[in-house]
Amino acid sequence: MVSDEEMRSGNILNLFWKFTFPAVVGFVIAGIQGIIGGYFIGNVLGSQGLAGITLAYPPYVAIIGIGVLIGIGSSSLTALELGKGNIKGALDIAHNAIPLCFLAGGILTVVGLVFCETSLSLLGASGPALTFAREYLRIISMGSIFIVLSLALDPLVRNDGKPKLCMNVMVAGVVANILFDYLFVMRMGMGMSGAAIATVISFALPAVLLTYYLFGNKAKSKLQLKAMKLEIGTLLQIIQAGLPSFLTQLSLALMLFAYNYMLLRYGSELAVSAYGIIGYVCSIIYMLFEGIAFGIQPIIGFNYGAGSYGRVTKTLQLSILSCIFIGVFGFVLFYLFPESIVRIFSRNDPQLMEIALRGMSILMLSWIVEGIVFITFTYYQSINRIRTALFINLGKIFVLFLPLLFILPSFFGLDGVWSASPAAEYIMVVVVLGMLSKEFKFLKNGKKETERNSRLVNFKRAEKIEV
Repeated sequence: MVSDEEMRSGNILNLFWKFTFPAVVGFVIAGIQGIIGGYFIGNVLGSQGLAGITLAYPPYVAIIGIGVLIGIGSSSLTALELGKGNIKGALDIAHNAIPLCFLAGGILTVVGLVFCETSLSLLGASGPALTFAREYLRIISMGSIFIVLSLALDPLVRNDGKPKLCMNVMVAGVVANILFDYLFVMRMGMGMSGAAIATVISFALPAVLLTYYLFGNKAKSKLQLKAMKLEIGTLLQIIQAGLPSFLTQLSLALMLFAYNYMLLRYGSELAVSAYGIIGYVCSIIYMLFEGIAFGIQPIIGFNYGAGSYGRVTKTLQLSILSCIFIGVFGFVLFYLFPESIVRIFSRNDPQLMEIALRGMSILMLSWIVEGIVFITFTYYQSINRIRTALFINLGKIFVLFLPLLFILPSFFGLDGVWSASPAAEYIMVVVVLGMLSKEFKFLKNGKKETERNSRLVNFKRAEKIEV
């Protein structure tokens, strides 16, 4: 367990490792979980199955976004309150977050079941791919409460000083998904329904385990059932603080939706299947970035709230350097072994192989800078600078990516579709580097001011002692 004293004055490198390593391991395993799921679907149901799950992914990501909204919103607020020493305020936020999860889960189930068919038909998909997508989404919608609860509780437990527990719980969920995927899809022949049920189970297990911890005696900030409540003011604070993360997930869903639409327009369902394969590969790199972001959030929130700006600077620098290293390493690795990776999902379809390799060779260019953009976004959200965080996210999606997605294919065809995301990332990284330059100056001046005030307080205390 990480104590408040260690958060306030412990070695930053050790603290960074303690929080980010479990988060990175957990997220990477989750990425591997997706790859294994894609392996089962691709090898049992073929390219139509891959196309179906790719078409179903945008609404699924939207459900994930609600869980992330509640989790990051409540955890960033509790971290700031704990940094100020306000334990009661932190508990009050958590006691509002849990009922919000159940309310959101219920609404998502109803909406998902009612509008499942409509959301998929907008893409213009038909045939087996549409049937597979519909089958998958209906079951995922019914398990919405477990998805939301699992994703919302994880950051709260991490804030409670238990990053390793979060990692272990996530690993347990992933292992369950893999086992049930194999059982339902490979052995029992349940197809897409089996894959969806396995996914719901993989979220239900962490939801139960994390709930048990937060209400148990081992929690530093133990929750009580009788204290659960829904206060409009607190709920609005949680939603406001978590809005950037939600919009990130929603934007991702919109990006996937737009990608699928353009791939069907300039390619075919085979191009959608190829994008599904590329998505599984890219998810590993993105999960590494997300693991680092989740890991640093409590450190930055706590120390910013405590006025320890020097520690915030070091944490931010470490996270950016780590993401650059990961991006470069991933680029080199997948550049050297692209065909071996694609063969995991499709062994006997040379046309699918060709399209997937071409798309991946273009999309992986974004990895080198994507982590910088994501960490900058996470930093501003962690210190509750919501407008700035929204500017980064919405600017990248709506001002850069979507226009490029609809303009570039007119000149470059299918290559233009693949190129939209890297182009948006490289333009945005120039913007955030300028923002970071100003932010580092602010943190440096804030550190000097804090040190000056600290010396002044110590001097006054010394004067009193002499008197």
